[in-house]
Amino acid sequence: MNWLEIVSHPAVAFFIVLLFLSIGDVISVKTNALIPSIFIFVMLTLISIWSGAVPKELIDLAGFSSYFLDMVIVVIVVNMGSSLKISDLKREWKTVVIGISGIIGVAITVLTIGTTLFGWEKSVVVAPPITGGFVAAFEMSKAAIAVGRQDLSTIALLTLALQNFPAYFLIPSLLKKEARSLLVGYRGGDRIVSKNEEVTDGKRLLPRIPEKYNTDNMILAKLGLMATIGVVLSKASGLLFGAVGISFSISPTIFALFLGVISSEYGFLESQALQKANAFGFFMVGSIVTVVGGLVDSSPQEVFSSGAIIIAYLAIAIVGIGLLSALAGKFLKVSWNMAFAIGLNCLVGFPLNFVLTGEAAKAEAANQEEYDYLMDKMSPTMLVGGFTTVTIGSVIFAGILKNFL
Repeated sequence: MNWLEIVSHPAVAFFIVLLFLSIGDVISVKTNALIPSIFIFVMLTLISIWSGAVPKELIDLAGFSSYFLDMVIVVIVVNMGSSLKISDLKREWKTVVIGISGIIGVAITVLTIGTTLFGWEKSVVVAPPITGGFVAAFEMSKAAIAVGRQDLSTIALLTLALQNFPAYFLIPSLLKKEARSLLVGYRGGDRIVSKNEEVTDGKRLLPRIPEKYNTDNMILAKLGLMATIGVVLSKASGLLFGAVGISFSISPTIFALFLGVISSEYGFLESQALQKANAFGFFMVGSIVTVVGGLVDSSPQEVFSSGAIIIAYLAIAIVGIGLLSALAGKFLKVSWNMAFAIGLNCLVGFPLNFVLTGEAAKAEAANQEEYDYLMDKMSPTMLVGGFTTVTIGSVIFAGILKNFL
């Protein structure tokens, strides 16, 4: 029995995949998230496969097949929707406008300047992942593979691994400047803090399921029902557009997002349902591992050449985010620093945006009271900015652009 035979056992493959993820987590923590865990996972996986130390089918052997990913993505997006509160979006409406402006900035610059430099197809697959996370990267990778373009799939997935880096340097700097400005007012007597609204259950359309029956399996079944409705509506949209001669369909993830919001708002689905079903961690592992699995067919040359292109795209996109978010901020009387930071949520999202906000507040606060004040002022805005860009905007953006590849 040789090494590859041992590694080819599903249990061993599962261990290796989780070991690589764990190493990424450790390095991310040690570097204060300066090096993303997903980047380490990608590098360890690809180097192991390229060197022949593990079989190319490692991720499939570990149980994370493409079919598994198709299920996980839609269910996770329903869960993302269930965590959104319409009241939060209403209260932070300026943040929502600025976040959307940042996405528009990415669309304008990447689809114009990027297309001029690198072509339309590359720009289409890069733009959605820049505005969000793994859901957008999955959508564009899947669309690229569907048209036989593994090279474009590689670009979409590598964007996911590299997009965090610029934000680690830009967001703390912007938020520190915002914090210093806020502290001037605070130390001068302006100590008004926001009042967090009490979280209440949504209006119930159906009677509440008794707690003894509302098991983990029941919660997962309700998530699955919303995902199923999203898939059916997506298929129906394709038929409707096809009936008028248009080759277009609305992605199931778009429907899943809004079904998650509505079903949570009206009490059918629990807020953050996957967490309540004790399944969030496994679903997140499955989504990250399986999305990255799309890179295993890429050669070292494709990966490294794509990396240089993605760096250029990120620079272009950041210019667009800065210009459009700052313009919206000026119109809405939000400081340039805060507006740009909101727009940059495209590159990080939760929980990294919360972590970076905390680090900036800690760096500028002289005591616990000032730290609490800064977090009260900045963290709700950054969290809603993340919901607007990563959770909502990127899903819709990817669901639309995948039809233009």
